[in-house]
Amino acid sequence: MLIKLGIVTTGVALLLGGTAQAAEPTPPTCPSAVQIGSTAIVKRGTSTMATITQFQGCGGKYGHVRLTSSGAFRADISLRADGITTPPTRGEVNQKDVWTFSRVLNDKCSRAVATVWVDEDALTGASGASC
Repeated sequence: MLIKLGIVTTGVALLLGGTAQAAEPTPPTCPSAVQIGSTAIVKRGTSTMATITQFQGCGGKYGHVRLTSSGAFRADISLRADGITTPPTRGEVNQKDVWTFSRVLNDKCSRAVATVWVDEDALTGASGASC
């Protein structure tokens, strides 16, 4: 299995001629949550495969990965801060939106981290950190 890293923040993608991404949804269990940190884009070659975002609200932090690719894929999402990583939440095959939640990292600089599996490739990315 090949592991490739493909991260570009939304701002850099726009500078390089990429297209703007649709607004990320809020967590289904906390519509008042707000995005923290920058959005990451996971690419495979020149194709955008997923976006990774982090939200805060309702007493905790949320990680979100939205798959934008077609074909068979699967994704995990977790939160990471100061050497602590929450257990990953694994989506079903072809599940477009995968969410995770934690109260453990509320007082820490954190980021959402996702791995997307497409064919034989494992693509990993992380949102911008938020303190």
